[in-house]
Amino acid sequence: MGANRQRKSKSLSEVFDCIRFRLMTEKYFKDHVEKDDIIKSNPELQKKIKVLKDAFAGKLPEPSKNAEKAGDGEVNGDVGDEDLLPGYLNDIPRHGMFVKDLILLVNDTAAVAYDPTENECYLTALAEQIPRNHSSIVTQQNQVYVVGGLYVDEENKDQPLQSYFFQLDTVASEWIGLPPLPSARCLFGLGEADDKIYVVAGKDLQTEGSLDSVLCYDPVAAKWNEVKKLPIKVYGHNVVSHKGMIYCLGGKTDDKKCTNRVFIYNPKKGDWKDMPPMKTPRSMFGVAIHKGKIVVAGGVTEDGLSASVEAFDLTTNKWEAMTEFPQERSSISLVSLAGSLYAISGFAMIQLESKEFAPTEVNDIWKYEDDKKEWAGMLKEIRYASGASCLATRLNLFKVSKL
Repeated sequence: MGANRQRKSKSLSEVFDCIRFRLMTEKYFKDHVEKDDIIKSNPELQKKIKVLKDAFAGKLPEPSKNAEKAGDGEVNGDVGDEDLLPGYLNDIPRHGMFVKDLILLVNDTAAVAYDPTENECYLTALAEQIPRNHSSIVTQQNQVYVVGGLYVDEENKDQPLQSYFFQLDTVASEWIGLPPLPSARCLFGLGEADDKIYVVAGKDLQTEGSLDSVLCYDPVAAKWNEVKKLPIKVYGHNVVSHKGMIYCLGGKTDDKKCTNRVFIYNPKKGDWKDMPPMKTPRSMFGVAIHKGKIVVAGGVTEDGLSASVEAFDLTTNKWEAMTEFPQERSSISLVSLAGSLYAISGFAMIQLESKEFAPTEVNDIWKYEDDKKEWAGMLKEIRYASGASCLATRLNLFKVSKL
């Protein structure tokens, strides 16, 4: 056992300089590193532990100008041959540690990632080929897709109106064209399950008739198929995905009346079933899965724009009222990111100089304070949100440019 302990001590001494201890919390360092028996029994490592304790207290040693003195474990080689600190004092995250939860805003100009914790924006990709009024979705595998939007192909005389389909390549910072929708439509919902993308109902771009058809894109086969129809024709609804199931909520039916009906689609069984309806029939609203609940906010009701918010508990299968949004608004985007719920942009009735009220795009960001059960304003205006679809995604900050 003694020989084994000696081997472990020698091995730990060799790798010690490669460990970035200052990226640990101080509590973890005290509880698990300082108290480690092998470290405590090694005098050389004990000296380094003391240096690290001083570093946590804000006292760093003088950097060495001599690379030989600093040894092979100097800080990442990131600073060349000058001002070298021992590698174990390195507090620069490795490339793979720069992955962060961000809100992705995609419009017809660019895809911009917003960090609500640091109030920073990053250019992810230019997006001139992305049409306005598109829909977007991020899969469980963090793949970002954009579907539809208003695009007129003037060279195509038979079908000038097209619904294009793109995937974001975050490494190359560009959009990859995929097979377009076989049935061009708008005001549809997007869902995903088992790596497949589902386009649910909407309005036909050619006839303007409402649809009940559901299209499924298989990325392995790289083609679209039609699956089981929705029980009703609907547009302006919303769709969310959770644990392999797809939920379709609200919208407007053929008679242009708002509905409160909710359906669940099981891709494995290939069928739609009714769920408990929303308290308020609505269309053009925001939706997100947040802490085990489907949260819906704002939208258009039979009485006009709404500020009401309600949540469906996926455990109890019941709807409950939540704190109203501070302003009646349609086309609002809800994003659940790293345990927090955000509401972004939308259209509100704003008084013009002529004293008349008109629907106007508002590009602000709000955060729902779960503990206080209230909405708190974060940003009065974020210009990248204009005409944008909003997603929760994870991106490596090394691969994007700060704006």
